[in-house]
Amino acid sequence: MSLYWLGIAVALLAGASNNFGIVVEKKALNRLPEGQKVGRHLLKNRLWLLGFILNIVITSILVFYAEYLIGPTLVPGLEATGMIILAIGSLRLLKETIKTPEIIGISFMILAILCLSFSELAIDINTSALAETGFLIRVVIFTLILVVGSIVTRIVRAKRENLKGIAYAIDSGLMFGLNNFWIAPLIGLIDNIFAGSLATNELILLILAFVTLPIVNYFGIFYMQKSLEFGQASNMRPIQQAPVQIVPVFYFFAIFLLAPPQIFSLPLAISGIALILVSMLLLSRRAGQLEAIK
Repeated sequence: MSLYWLGIAVALLAGASNNFGIVVEKKALNRLPEGQKVGRHLLKNRLWLLGFILNIVITSILVFYAEYLIGPTLVPGLEATGMIILAIGSLRLLKETIKTPEIIGISFMILAILCLSFSELAIDINTSALAETGFLIRVVIFTLILVVGSIVTRIVRAKRENLKGIAYAIDSGLMFGLNNFWIAPLIGLIDNIFAGSLATNELILLILAFVTLPIVNYFGIFYMQKSLEFGQASNMRPIQQAPVQIVPVFYFFAIFLLAPPQIFSLPLAISGIALILVSMLLLSRRAGQLEAIK
């Protein structure tokens, strides 16, 4: 098996672990007494801990290894195929109802994943690009843009009660979109870290990565847990995935300044983004209806 296909297999396994963990966490939350909020007491809940280990710990290890093998662009798309497990798990374990618009939305998301995967927008992380001042500036600007997006979702949560779950899910996706990107510098700088030959810009990038990753992971996890208080896992998870899937395409072109590898790469990428947005619209409408009756 080539390293490329091994990377694809690992990314798919990460998606299965991630989404099954979400289902288990949701089941644990459903068992909480009415009115009890998400908090530290969940650390004593074995079922929730199992979901957390699958969703965060094991998935993080698999994602890191997959990005090491095939780069950070394709991994989020491949990982999201685990939403098939989410749909089945929601139906069987949580006894949730999946209706026609949701089936169409999930189908569009899966088709979008295929489009993005076959676009061949792979990134070969190299330390020469990471050492450039322009690259560092683009990274900071892009990070700030996503932070502004997070602030917008916070405003929506404060003003629209029926959209809280959707806003939390999108915010979680923005945080994990940042996480997927900031893992890349760590992978690209591994050799220089052990060789002790980091350039100044690389050292700055490394410090920013070590500061950013714990923060975005914490808020990504917390916001996803909060979103599950307001809607079904089969709805919240795909909504969360929308920014996670879209972000890699932008940093392929806007941060790494790479050209499409094939003539069909850009059309496939655009088609994938469009399908994701349609999927998000279908699933968020259903989630909004659920939140309105809670």
